[in-house]
Amino acid sequence: MGHSGCGVMPRRAYGEDRPEPVLLSMAKVEPEPLQWLWPGRIPAGTVSLLAGDPGQGKSLVALDIAARVTRGLPWPDAPDGEPAPQGIVVLVTGDDDLIMTVRPRLDAAGADPENVVEFSAVSWRNGQGSQRFNLSRHMAALETAMQFGSSVRLMVIDPVTAFLGKGEVGSDAAMHDILAPMAEMANRTGAAVLIVGHLNKKGAGPVVQRPAGCTSLVAAARTVWAVAPDLEHPERHLLLPVKANLSALGDGLAYRIVPSADRPSVARVEWEPARVALTASEALASVAGRPPTERQAAAAWLREVLAPGPMLVSDVAKEAVRCGLAWATVRRARALVGIITRGVGYQGPRTWR
Repeated sequence: MGHSGCGVMPRRAYGEDRPEPVLLSMAKVEPEPLQWLWPGRIPAGTVSLLAGDPGQGKSLVALDIAARVTRGLPWPDAPDGEPAPQGIVVLVTGDDDLIMTVRPRLDAAGADPENVVEFSAVSWRNGQGSQRFNLSRHMAALETAMQFGSSVRLMVIDPVTAFLGKGEVGSDAAMHDILAPMAEMANRTGAAVLIVGHLNKKGAGPVVQRPAGCTSLVAAARTVWAVAPDLEHPERHLLLPVKANLSALGDGLAYRIVPSADRPSVARVEWEPARVALTASEALASVAGRPPTERQAAAAWLREVLAPGPMLVSDVAKEAVRCGLAWATVRRARALVGIITRGVGYQGPRTWR
């Protein structure tokens, strides 16, 4: 009498293709101490995520971190002035102009430009030209970039969505196929990978679900940080913890976006020494429940009006008056947006970009 629907498959059906488990005794696994790029905040050899809304200075924060690594400068929260591990930083940057934005901001942050390498395109030796770097197609090139020199300590990808193809943003399957080898690459090289991303427009819900892209991005990152406005002190911004797999969640830090001493049109980050005992969930929930300040509203307006390209400052002023905005407020909002001022010709009119 044969089997009748009991769900037991005859052993012979597996044949020689029957899968066998691959087992490893934990006694053969040698534990290693956790290494940090920024102690308590960014582990070495892993992927971390820094997310936030526009105008909160997340790119400036990323460049400040990069600058400290290029010279081995102390971390802003180091009680004894503990320096960053000095080495090379690979910048994978897609939104900002290298000449007018990235290099001036690195200089303002005190970076050593000799220790910064920019990577945003790939080329072929057979003469097929070059094309924009794409995370899903060119992961091998990314690892080659990580091996530039002998002391790459950090790779910054800002923003990650600039290097994704159509259909990959928001796809957990596609992002998992990208982030899994990226995490393995970071582990092999020992360098930290810092991904910079945006927050989606959902004001409510858990913060871990708000980084734009998909949940795979948050899942792959060992630490996740968010930047947010300080509603009690509008001139301040907050770097706050969202997720920490390898340590306690820890406290946040406060910073201000200030003009560079040498070039007032270039912004930089100025950290405050005190810790901030506030979570990203608490801060962003407060933001969602309160209307923007006048300066935040002016910053949003500036981003919109300057999106097509540079404008004469005089034209910006006229448009601000036409829209009912105080010119003094608009000028103060420049730091939130990272406005770059340029002159047209010799002693000519000035533009904002």
